[in-house]
Amino acid sequence: MVAGLKQLPYDQRLEVLSLWTLEEQRVRADLIEVYKIINGLSAVQFDSFSELDTNTRTRGHSLKLKLSH
Repeated sequence: MVAGLKQLPYDQRLEVLSLWTLEEQRVRADLIEVYKIINGLSAVQFDSFSELDTNTRTRGHSLKLKLSH
């Protein structure tokens, strides 16, 4: 623990230390893992994870993921 921060609430400690919340850290880690899966850098096969959206009616890039229901 950093001296002088013990009495501060969680959000103020994060602000003083310039840190991300746990939720933000988890979202970042999820995005990194999806990037690795799409680019073949992970042990998880992309085909078992998701599929690319082939809808060309909207703008964007070619790596849009298709949501499965």
